[in-house]
Amino acid sequence: MPEKRPQTAKLLYIPWILKHLSYYVKLNTHILKKGVPLKEILILKFPFWFSDAKIPPLLSVDITDACNLKCNYCNNPFFPHPRTMMSKEVFEALIEHLKRQNVSRIRISGGEPTLHPQFDTMLKEMSHYCKYLSIITNGQWKNKEITEKLLDCGLSFIELSMDAGGKEIYEKNRPGADYDLFLQNLKDLYELRNRKKTDLIIRIRLMLRPSTLSLEKEDSHYWKQFSDCVLPQHILQHPETPPQEDVFMQDSILQNQLPVCTVTYRDLQIRPDGKVPLCPAKGCAINLEDRIFIGDIQKDDILDLWNAPMLKQMRNAHRKRQGEILNLCRNCHYG
Repeated sequence: MPEKRPQTAKLLYIPWILKHLSYYVKLNTHILKKGVPLKEILILKFPFWFSDAKIPPLLSVDITDACNLKCNYCNNPFFPHPRTMMSKEVFEALIEHLKRQNVSRIRISGGEPTLHPQFDTMLKEMSHYCKYLSIITNGQWKNKEITEKLLDCGLSFIELSMDAGGKEIYEKNRPGADYDLFLQNLKDLYELRNRKKTDLIIRIRLMLRPSTLSLEKEDSHYWKQFSDCVLPQHILQHPETPPQEDVFMQDSILQNQLPVCTVTYRDLQIRPDGKVPLCPAKGCAINLEDRIFIGDIQKDDILDLWNAPMLKQMRNAHRKRQGEILNLCRNCHYG
């Protein structure tokens, strides 16, 4: 029998936006109301249409790479060994940069950010130096005080990740996860947000496999009871981990082509130790020799990092679709 071809992820950006237009209208209206310039929103979505942004349209800050789950499709499967929490010294250096630079949007991720013992005070401090602060969490906190803290630390947007298909699939895909705990935390968060009448959006990131793709509409309808919006995301095969069943594959990987990637135009990532990678993929490469960093927030200015020669070279190569540096992107699933 012929070998079964992996199912590809068809993620053409404009058709995807049109399919989920109501979500993008809601979110971007919310962002504009917070004072983020329209051009920065457009650069974030369509960076090839514009010249390079003068400052990062999005600053991704990982305050920890520790996690309380072992998701079988994790992009950072080895990061919790050893676990790293952003230190006071690194955080203070970051705040000094934020005081000098007018960064509009900061996204907090990890790892699981709520594991950092000072996550709420750190977020509250960062909220003073940006217009739009968001966080990505797995919703698995056991301390009920975290719900209150998330609503009192200056966030504009909270994103929680859930697998389509219900309790059994969710807990199978995420060893260590408790579906009922997630659901209760989400309900508490949604209800408390409504009581407090805070201007904050709660979104569910609905993770889809080929086998659960048909459940998108049904599951989205269910999760909208406890959130403001639901946006699906395809689970992709991580190129550095053993092949998995029931995941999507990027066309560029299957066809051994260089991907078209926009990450370096829109996102500057800061790791918990203060290091800044060329891109998120190069910051979390499983093979340590493949990790590439362009600087350190404790030594380098944000604008200098954003305009680092290697980062600018990568942007130009993707825009022109040429350059030896593009080979660093081969087999990457971010593009």
